[in-house]
Amino acid sequence: MMNPFLLKGYLDKDHFCDRDEETEKIITAVRNRQDLTIHAYRRIGKSALLKHVEAQVGKEFYFIYADIWGTSSVSDFLREISNGIIQSTIFSKRGIGKRLQEFIKSIGTSFTIGLDGRPSIDVIYNDQASIFKSLQELITFLNNQDKPVVLAIDEFQEIKKYDSVNIPIEATLRKITQDSQNIRFIYSGSEYHLINEIFNTYNRPFYQSTRMMQLGVIPKMKYQEFILAHFKKARKPIEAILVGQILDFAYVHTYYVQAIFNYLFGLAKVPGNWNEFERVYHPFIEEKGVFYAELPDRITTQQFVVTKAFAKAGVVKSPTGAEFLRLANFTNSSSMRRAVKALEEKQIIIKDGEFFRIYDVFLGHYLKFSF
Repeated sequence: MMNPFLLKGYLDKDHFCDRDEETEKIITAVRNRQDLTIHAYRRIGKSALLKHVEAQVGKEFYFIYADIWGTSSVSDFLREISNGIIQSTIFSKRGIGKRLQEFIKSIGTSFTIGLDGRPSIDVIYNDQASIFKSLQELITFLNNQDKPVVLAIDEFQEIKKYDSVNIPIEATLRKITQDSQNIRFIYSGSEYHLINEIFNTYNRPFYQSTRMMQLGVIPKMKYQEFILAHFKKARKPIEAILVGQILDFAYVHTYYVQAIFNYLFGLAKVPGNWNEFERVYHPFIEEKGVFYAELPDRITTQQFVVTKAFAKAGVVKSPTGAEFLRLANFTNSSSMRRAVKALEEKQIIIKDGEFFRIYDVFLGHYLKFSF
C-alpha cells in the first residue's frame, strides 16, 4: 500500500488535509479577477494548497506555479517564470509544438530537454532593458491565452534581494500586472517583514494592490482525524493520544508532521505510546545530523548557545525574561536581544504566534537530543 503521507507534490484530495476555507478564498479571488498575496512559513504547504486549488478549477484556468526562492536577479526571475509556463497545462495538449516555439521566440531565448523529458529554459541577458522587454512579451503571451491564467509566484519577497534597484523591478511588475486582464496573480512569501514592505508600504508600487491571506497551520483536530483515518484504512492502529502528542511535538508544521508520520507508517510496528515513539524517533532524527553539523560554523558561538537553549525550551514567550536567560546562561538581556534578532534574520528562529521557536523543527529536535 502506498504511504499516504506525502513529502512533496500533490496527489489528490484524499491525500490532502483540510484547508477548506483557504481553498474557497483562493477560488473566490481568482474567479472574481482579484490578485492575492499569501504569507506563510516555508514548508507549511503553500504549493500543495495551490495544486489543490488547481485540481478544483483547473478546467476554468491555466495554472502556472513558479518558485523564485534563491533567485538573485531579474534574469533569474524571468527564467523561473518561463519554466513555470513551459511546464504548465498551457502546452500539455500540443507538447513542444508551434505555440511553444512561438513563446520561446517571443522572449528571445532557447530551450533544452532535461533528463525527465521536460523542456526548460536557461535565460541569460546582458542588460536590464532586454529582460524587461522579454518579461513584457511573456505577460503578453499569457494575456492572449484562450482561458484565464493563474500565475502563482512563490517566495515573491526575493525580488527585494536582487542586485538591481528594488523600485524599478517592483514598478515594472506592477505596471505589467495592472494591464493584465487575463491573468490573476498570486504572490506568496515566507518572510513577513519583506512581504509586508512590498504590499503595505504607502509609497511602493504594490501598495494594497491585492487581497491578503495568512496561511497558518492546519487545525490540530482536523490533522489528527486525517492521520488516524489513513492509519485505520491501512490497518495500522495508532493511538489518538500519541498522534496528538506528535502533532504538538512538531508544532503542527505541515512538512515535519508529514515526514514523521511517513516514517511511522513505514515501520513494521507502529509505536503504541510516547516512550516507544521516542525510541524509534531517535535514530530517525540522528540521520539529520549530516544537515546540521555545520551550524556552529555558520553562526557565532553566542548565537549557537542561544539556539541550543531554544531547543531545550521548545517554545519561548520572552527570550529576555529571567527564566530563559538562566537556561541560556546569559546575564545580559541586551546581548540576548541582539542574538535573537540575528537568529531571526538568519531564519533559524521564528516568532510563531506569541512564542519564539526554532524554525526547522528537526533542527530543534536534533539539538535537544544531541547536546
